[in-house]
Amino acid sequence: MNDNIDYDTFVRNPPNPVDFSNIFNDPLSDTLFSSSSSTSLIPNSFNISSFNVNGLKTPGQGSFKLDQISSFFLQNHISFGGIVDTHLSPKQMKFLSKQVCDYTSFHSDLNSTKHGRSSGGVSLFIHNSLATHVQFYQSHSSRILSVDLFFKGNIKLRIFVVYIPPTNDLVLRYEVIDQLISLISQTSSQNFHHAICGYFNMNLEKYYPIFLHQPQVAAKQIHKLFHYLLSHNYKDCTPLNLSGTLGTYRHLDTITRIDFVWSCPLLRRYMLTASIFDAHDLHISDHNPIITYFDASLLSDAIKSARARQLGHNT
Repeated sequence: MNDNIDYDTFVRNPPNPVDFSNIFNDPLSDTLFSSSSSTSLIPNSFNISSFNVNGLKTPGQGSFKLDQISSFFLQNHISFGGIVDTHLSPKQMKFLSKQVCDYTSFHSDLNSTKHGRSSGGVSLFIHNSLATHVQFYQSHSSRILSVDLFFKGNIKLRIFVVYIPPTNDLVLRYEVIDQLISLISQTSSQNFHHAICGYFNMNLEKYYPIFLHQPQVAAKQIHKLFHYLLSHNYKDCTPLNLSGTLGTYRHLDTITRIDFVWSCPLLRRYMLTASIFDAHDLHISDHNPIITYFDASLLSDAIKSARARQLGHNT
């Protein structure tokens, strides 16, 4: 770690390899997906989003919110859409998810011993052009879901959707964090490209100066998840905002960014950029979804190499 890093500049304005202003207008790009099934606004890319919807359980509201979520997916050509804090069981979510066309959905169990905001519930919606690659999914708890996709060329991609409990229930919070760290450690040992998206209930901007300048404090239990991710070279791509006041959570005068898409060292090499979608007009949550874009060569190169080997055998 470099003690001379200006962490405020680093967090707010990290090096960005993508010219975001021009990337939408490349007419020559050869995308992995056909125009009829394109899964990203940025050519040659796929994306992962995370959106805390503050519950879908209220009668009538669940259907309305799913309609708005479907519009968000369609407008932004979402490839993998993580939905957090549903308060619904897999059976209930499966019924509502029929409203989201062109997507296959996977849902976590629900903690029936809890009520309201403590019950959890997370889901992952995958565009059908990619859902055919799903091999396995698992609900590890009401707050952690993982989905595995396998691509030609021995490329394995695992996506976690997580909901870290608030600090008013520290026992549950630390239990979820310990379980998540164990799962991603195991995933890393299995050579999966993997991402962790969801609601973390913690502020990275406040943690960075502690991580850089107070290592003993940074490793304490309260910071355990961020410390693990940063110490193991995981990366969250700071969103490119059109507004300096746009965060992922707003309450009265408080604006913070506590929703993330973290990428493992294998996947971060394909990271392009990220943005925060202003969901204020949707009127369904006090959170804004975050969208992180990745270079689709991770998937297309694997497919091309497999095809090249097949052509070689045929020849």
